[in-house]
Amino acid sequence: MLLDTETTENGLAEELRRHIEFLRSTEPTFGHATALSKYGRYALPREKKPEWLKIGLKRACFYNATAYAAARDDVFYAEGYALEPALTVPVQHAWLVDADGRVLDPTWSRTKCHIYFGISFKRSFVMEMLATSRNEPGILVNMHLLRRVLRTDQAVEAAILRAHVDDVSSGKMLPSYG
Repeated sequence: MLLDTETTENGLAEELRRHIEFLRSTEPTFGHATALSKYGRYALPREKKPEWLKIGLKRACFYNATAYAAARDDVFYAEGYALEPALTVPVQHAWLVDADGRVLDPTWSRTKCHIYFGISFKRSFVMEMLATSRNEPGILVNMHLLRRVLRTDQAVEAAILRAHVDDVSSGKMLPSYG
């Protein structure tokens, strides 16, 4: 996704990039930051939220995003980091993406100046991971799932949306720093 001038000028994209690079440098083996650095992509919020999207519980982003992704076939679960200008550090977060790759955040009500960096997962994979984790939401934040299921590049590629993999392999992911 191309980032708008405001997002790049205020340094949010660069801040996210530095944060994920730092986390990746601390991982002794393949982990969430390594997966994000290789397969993650930037996303910006949709300008107008659809009427069906109701803001869920505060601090329950993994649950909120999973509930919508499981119930709707027009959005996908995404997980990674989000950043807003008022915060000083990126936050591990989950959200939804629509068919255009725009963010629909079921947890934060004001997202106009936010930037997101994460991986969009196939619905079938999200449902499988819910069953595996006994309905505990979250994929990259769940170290048990990460170590058991997403240990390799091949496993991650099988779990994420095909268009997402195609964008990464064609260089549409901005920027590449892996």
